[in-house]
Amino acid sequence: MKVKKEMSTQMSYQYFMRTDMSPYVGEWVAIVDREIVAHSPNAKEVYEKAKKAYPRKRPLLTRIPGKETMIL
Repeated sequence: MKVKKEMSTQMSYQYFMRTDMSPYVGEWVAIVDREIVAHSPNAKEVYEKAKKAYPRKRPLLTRIPGKETMIL
């Protein structure tokens, strides 16, 4: 079971890295199995929506930074 969760998280991360997230700048997004399942400026709201839609999955939750943000 743990292997499946890790694979799902890895697939979600790969999707995140390859997808244009510009429509979600400044928002939190939840990704489950290569799909954006929720987005909002409120992280708790995003997580709750994702868990409600996919209760047995582990969503990847991340904030999409602004264009001027420097990530080191």
